[in-house]
Amino acid sequence: MPKKKGKKKASNADFTINDCANAPKPVGRVKKSVEIETGPEKTWEDLQDDDFDIIEESNADGTKNFVYKKKRNQSKNESENNDTGIEYPEIVWYLISPYIKPEEVGNFARINKATYAITKRESFWRALYKRYCQNNPKLPEKLRIENSYKLYGLRQRVIRALYHTYEVFVKKILQQATQESRPHQLVKRRCVNVWYCKGQTYWFVYFKLKKANVDTRVKSLDFIEELGRIDANPEMDSQVMQVTCQNFYEVPPLMGMTLSSVSMVLSQGFRHHRLHLGFNTGHYNVSRNVIPECTVVIDTVVNILVYDWWHPKYPNFENRLPLMDEESLPVLKKDFFTSCNRDLGL
Repeated sequence: MPKKKGKKKASNADFTINDCANAPKPVGRVKKSVEIETGPEKTWEDLQDDDFDIIEESNADGTKNFVYKKKRNQSKNESENNDTGIEYPEIVWYLISPYIKPEEVGNFARINKATYAITKRESFWRALYKRYCQNNPKLPEKLRIENSYKLYGLRQRVIRALYHTYEVFVKKILQQATQESRPHQLVKRRCVNVWYCKGQTYWFVYFKLKKANVDTRVKSLDFIEELGRIDANPEMDSQVMQVTCQNFYEVPPLMGMTLSSVSMVLSQGFRHHRLHLGFNTGHYNVSRNVIPECTVVIDTVVNILVYDWWHPKYPNFENRLPLMDEESLPVLKKDFFTSCNRDLGL
């Protein structure tokens, strides 16, 4: 007698490769049977207000009704959002700071507020100077701070000293010397000063340019606070363009004007270059379509170099407190040309 057909029981066992390999028909994706545990259905009286929100929903026919929707697990979400890692005390970062290399100081300061505060301390920069700069014969006398207790601009002086003594920074200077300078990157900077320097063979024309300050508000300075500013740097956002040429070219006064255009072409004879610099009276009217109000042309150009404030050949002056506007202070010293010739080895 044939067997009676009965209902197949749902099996929770996993299917094997043999079930597919020896099957008479191609077998598609087999779904596992999953048992869903359902608890006893709760009545409206059993529901707690803390677990559900009352939300108003609109139906297709325009009617509205209120429904209960379960809240998300806020405790779990809050724990995930607040999981920011281990917060170490400041003393741990202070003990790590003496082992930070000069090229990693910026990354160290961006870790958290504690590391940023450490890079604002006098002890941090003096320790950096002691490890890499102290008693180094290559360090100029004007950058030595062994017997100096001045806090104003300490960070700037240590960084400039590192570019004379620290091997990684010295190699960076040598690599920049072999690369082609890009004077067009100085466009939209304000001219602070222009001066000349006569060498044995060539003339040197210097243009000191600074980024335009968008914030024109005058800030009241506290003399005591300024004296203790370790990170003070009057030369910040300033660059000096050195133009080396065979002949002397007179440049009109450009202080306060904005560099609007830079172009360089071959001069007659194809032995040198001719530099064209365009200046306008404000950074707001600097664009490609505006004709420069003042054009400076320097012929027989041999070389153009751009120096940042930390470069060893950047003409840094003594750090003074900014009690007045920088343009009202004398920019050049009496012995500037003598010191400039000494730095250039002329």
